Amino acid sequence: MRKRNLLLILLLLVVAAPGFAQQDGLKYTTSWLGNSFGGGPKWVQNFNEQMTVTPDGTVYMPSFWDEAGRDVGIYKNGDVIGKFDATHMRGGFGLTVGGGYAYYAHTAAREDAKEVKAGEAPSEKPMCYFGVSRYTLDGKVVPFAGGKTPFRNMLSFREAPDNHELIPQAAVTDGSSLYVADTAQNRILVIDTASMKILREISVPRPTRLALSPTGELWLLSGGGFGAEVYHYDAPAPLIFRVGTGDRVIRMNLPLPAGAKASSLTFVSEHRLLVTDRGPNCQVYLLDISRQPHMVEIIGVKGGMYAEPNPGSVGPLRFPPLTGAGFDAKGHLYISASPPRGGTVLRAFERQGTAWKMLWELTNTEFVDVADADPTSDGKIAYTADGKYARNADGSWSWVAQTLDPFLYPDDMRQHLPGLQCGTEIRRLEGRTFLALRGMWQGILGIYRIDGDIAVPAAALCSGPVKTERGDWKPAGQPEKGRFLWRDANGNGQMDHDEYTATEGPEGEYWASNMDSRGDLWQGGRDTGIWRWRFEGLDKNGIPKYAVKPDHEPMPAPFTDLLRTDYQPETDVMYLTGQTKDREITGGEWGTAGTVVCRYDDWSKPTRRLHYRTDVPYEAGKTFMVSFAVAGELFTVVDCKSARVFVYDNRDGNPLGSLKPGPEVSGESGWIDFRDALRLTRLRSGDYAIFVEEDFKGKCLVYHLADPLRRRFKTQ
Repeated sequence: MRKRNLLLILLLLVVAAPGFAQQDGLKYTTSWLGNSFGGGPKWVQNFNEQMTVTPDGTVYMPSFWDEAGRDVGIYKNGDVIGKFDATHMRGGFGLTVGGGYAYYAHTAAREDAKEVKAGEAPSEKPMCYFGVSRYTLDGKVVPFAGGKTPFRNMLSFREAPDNHELIPQAAVTDGSSLYVADTAQNRILVIDTASMKILREISVPRPTRLALSPTGELWLLSGGGFGAEVYHYDAPAPLIFRVGTGDRVIRMNLPLPAGAKASSLTFVSEHRLLVTDRGPNCQVYLLDISRQPHMVEIIGVKGGMYAEPNPGSVGPLRFPPLTGAGFDAKGHLYISASPPRGGTVLRAFERQGTAWKMLWELTNTEFVDVADADPTSDGKIAYTADGKYARNADGSWSWVAQTLDPFLYPDDMRQHLPGLQCGTEIRRLEGRTFLALRGMWQGILGIYRIDGDIAVPAAALCSGPVKTERGDWKPAGQPEKGRFLWRDANGNGQMDHDEYTATEGPEGEYWASNMDSRGDLWQGGRDTGIWRWRFEGLDKNGIPKYAVKPDHEPMPAPFTDLLRTDYQPETDVMYLTGQTKDREITGGEWGTAGTVVCRYDDWSKPTRRLHYRTDVPYEAGKTFMVSFAVAGELFTVVDCKSARVFVYDNRDGNPLGSLKPGPEVSGESGWIDFRDALRLTRLRSGDYAIFVEEDFKGKCLVYHLADPLRRRFKTQ
């Protein structure tokens, strides 16, 4: 009896520990990974295209998208200080500051467009304006005579259905003249800033970036795959031009290192030019362009974050592919970068002798993504689809590596099909770590082997031929039709012609797809049963091998629509979710986890039995669960619209309570935007780590849940 009382006292001390919030009887704290800030008024934007730095160190960064509406972010001294108004859900690529105003080259809603709130998308493809808008330096609209949009602050070049290809991609000003790269029309427009009237145009093929020297000389980048192609690192290198007398366009051959792909041009002085590199070098180049151009300084580690000895690892001068650079009046250097799959990295440096010391960094490295804990780390190391994070002693998280190398592995589906490779599971097979990824829609179950800090493409189970929407990439030699299994037979991380094998599996729409802890692959058809591809070990290159012909069995009662499978091989327990005849999905919601969770014991034996059935919350159009996860003695589901996580005892299926974002993240979350956006890990202490996608303000939520079953002690 005394032993039991002591245990109860210890339990009370644990659950009453400072910092734990309480919701529905559950004790937990909320943290996050993937963003420098937790939310509320402060978050770093989802993406960045270019960067403008003013003499006082204010940084402006435009983006073609930010879920919460920071399509142009304003930053200073390592802090968020603002955003542009009236930009949400359109986005842009170019921004310039001068003469007391900021000018943003973007696309905007017409006066007759329906209002779209932050965190929501337009329900149809609207007609838009494409041009340049005028703003105050703190992001307020500045109307002018003849201006378009409801705010009358845009000079529109054209009207057309929403299309990023038509967005002007750069702007630069000296205060009196504004130059805009109208990329789609192969021209640069010269605009009078006082009247906002077009003065003339300069013909140039596909201008994408602009720079003005202190003497008014215009330089530009032409071509090279920017805008909608900004993350295609195999796109051709852009050409560098300057505009001479009579608007004559002159090609410049600057002494850039081999393989360089210029992504921005910025003048430091009349004869000093900064060039950033989005190619394999990932460096910043300072050139003297007087008479005979020559290199003055190269800033950053060659190879950036993909350099040896630890490819993928984060470091101050280990840059991701760069989008911009500039100096303030004090000589501080600022760089902006975008990791593969998108994101924002902004760093500031000061010179110390011949070296550069980082002063501060702001990041947003996650969007439509979820983390999962490395099972050997006790919840201290987590992976997303392309990131690696470490938990700090205070419970916060640090970005430690980028696992996608677009230069070494150009066929990596994570960069070509990010929406299909964002739901991360971590698996340990024969002592090695693997990522298993599926996404916003199913169709591809991708498998990646961890080599140091890089996740190398290893295998993929595909429901049919794979290609991008634009049709600019597809795996070499893939079958023209039918399901297939790809294995990296030679271990080079590329999808080669002789590495595909036809297989079976669910046809049409399906949502159940995952890898279990022993490496078997599972998929379920909505009404056609369950398929299982058995893991047959690793080959000499560490690539998983599978039985090509899967096991198949009919869908068990009581389901009429199977939506998730989660098999636990250690206990031979299967969890299935979906809908039943007596509890149907009636609101038309797609891809949900359904309305019912069932546990089956002795799944692989003739003694298989239904252990319990649990009905999870569902109200048509309002409350519907989109993800399911199980670990230890719990299972969890998460609601799409509220992002509330419901927690259940997986021994009997009874509810234990629910979690919602805590004050650490201002109580905020957007909708859960993809189908496998929830992960659950039991820690050695008996507590749980719960990871949930949060793309509204670009991060992943992490709940530390005190074990809700710890109080249920048996009498000794």
